[in-house]
Amino acid sequence: MKKTIRYLFLSVFVFVFSQIYEYFSHGVYSNYMLYAFLIPFLGLSVPSFLLHSLKKALPTYSRFLWKCGIATLTVGSIYKGILEIYGTNGYFEFPYLFLGAGLCIAAIFMICTKKRAISLGTA
Repeated sequence: MKKTIRYLFLSVFVFVFSQIYEYFSHGVYSNYMLYAFLIPFLGLSVPSFLLHSLKKALPTYSRFLWKCGIATLTVGSIYKGILEIYGTNGYFEFPYLFLGAGLCIAAIFMICTKKRAISLGTA
């Protein structure tokens, strides 16, 4: 439950950061910045709460990849929001999306292969 609360505070931090940033942006806002807090909330807090409630655990490497993917997606969303607020564009918008999604997909793949290995009796 400690991790769930920690992830919840992380989501609140991202929310407060985006609100302060948009406050000083002279009335310009970005949906990427506005909703960036949902990525750690839905990607870390909710799954952590569900896993804690079900008394389940994930393999260490898949947890690490998942956290890295969520962090990459969150930073990418904030980066895209900053660029939209300034009215420019950059080259690193899509790599954040692809890298973050790739890390999350790799984590899901590792979870699925681990469960398959356990069901086959090879793990």
